[in-house]
Amino acid sequence: MRLSISCIGAILLIVTLSVSPSISIMRGMGTAELTNLSDLVIRGNVENVQSYWSSDHTTIITQAVVVYDTVIRGNIREKRITVEYEGGEVGDTGLRVSDSVEIRTGEDVVLFLKRGKSRRAGRAFGVVGKAQGKYTVGSDGIARKKGFSVIDGQGMIDNNIPVQKLLDKIRKAQ
Repeated sequence: MRLSISCIGAILLIVTLSVSPSISIMRGMGTAELTNLSDLVIRGNVENVQSYWSSDHTTIITQAVVVYDTVIRGNIREKRITVEYEGGEVGDTGLRVSDSVEIRTGEDVVLFLKRGKSRRAGRAFGVVGKAQGKYTVGSDGIARKKGFSVIDGQGMIDNNIPVQKLLDKIRKAQ
């Protein structure tokens, strides 16, 4: 049996697409862009983190309750806000999403947030730019990002930056 070159090419394409892992590619976002895309930018402490099944039971979502001490951009009345993102563990089932933000209880964070509808119930904030929209502030006062990769724009991303310098950049972007 003789196959044409175009037939072989089509077979190779189908095989390649069916076995290739899915790759998430993000474009790097600078502080000004993250700020301008956000409804709210805060600095606060993560009080609690809990994972749940979505209301339609199709995915696992995690909700973090953050008590903020500084509103850098936007307005909010509640002292505690709910931040929601896809991924987490419920019982013995886990879901990990590439480049997704991961928030841990007890962290001191700077978050770039967008108001939205919860996938569980009610309203919640989502993190702008996935993991790019979260800084963890260390005891040394340095704001750090991690947990994502970008295809371009790495140079515009502020990382390992004194938190006060980061807050000044956010305020200037408004």
